[in-house]
Amino acid sequence: MNPDHAHFAEWDAAYVLGALSASDRREYEDHLAECAECTRAVGEIAPTVGLLSRVAAPPMTEHDEQPDAARRAQLVSIAGRRARRRRDWWVGASVAAAALVVAAVAVPLTIENASQQGTVYALEDLANAPLEASVRLTDAAWGTKIDLVCRYSGEVLDAPEGGWPYALAVVDADGASTTLSTWRAEPGSTTQLSAGTDLGVGDIGAVEIRTITGERVLMRYEADH
Repeated sequence: MNPDHAHFAEWDAAYVLGALSASDRREYEDHLAECAECTRAVGEIAPTVGLLSRVAAPPMTEHDEQPDAARRAQLVSIAGRRARRRRDWWVGASVAAAALVVAAVAVPLTIENASQQGTVYALEDLANAPLEASVRLTDAAWGTKIDLVCRYSGEVLDAPEGGWPYALAVVDADGASTTLSTWRAEPGSTTQLSAGTDLGVGDIGAVEIRTITGERVLMRYEADH
C-alpha cells in the first residue's frame, strides 16, 4: 500500500464531485498516479455519482438550502462505502453457491450466451498511445453493459510500479462524460473489465480511454447514430 494512502483515503468522493480546491486536486492526482487503492476507490465511486445525477430531486422551498460541496462529497463517500460492502457480501454469497452452479450446468451456459451479445467496436488511437483496445456494447434493461479489452503493447522504461493508471469514460449525446472504471497497465499486459452505464446504447456518444486525471483522451470509439 502507498505510504501516503491514509492521508488521502477519504478524498475520493470529493475528487469525483469536483469539491477539492485546485491545489488539493493537483495533490490528489499526483497521489493517484502512485496509489492503486485510491485509483480503485475513484473507479468504484464514479458510477454512483453518475446514477445519482439522474435521480429527480424533490422541489425545493424557499426555506431549503443547497447542500455544499463538502456535504455532497460526504454523502457520496458513504454511498461508495456501502456499495463496496454490498460487493464484498456478493463475493461471499457466490462462493457459498458454487456447488449449486456446478449442479446446474445448463443455466450458466444460457447466461454466458446472453453476455456475449452486443456489438464490438475498435477504439481509435488519438495520442500515439501504446494501447490497442475494443469495447463490446450490450443493451440491457437498465442501460448498457460495456466490456473492454485493452492491450498494452509498448515498452515504457519509466513506468511507475504497478503500471500506468487509466480511466474508462462514457460520453452521452450532449457531451457530458462519466468515469466508469479505472485500472493500471504494464507493458505486455492485457486488461479485460466490465462496466455499466444507465445510458442506452443509442444514447452513448463515445467511449473513451483517458489518463487517470481525465485531462487527456488517449483512445476513443465515437458512435455514429
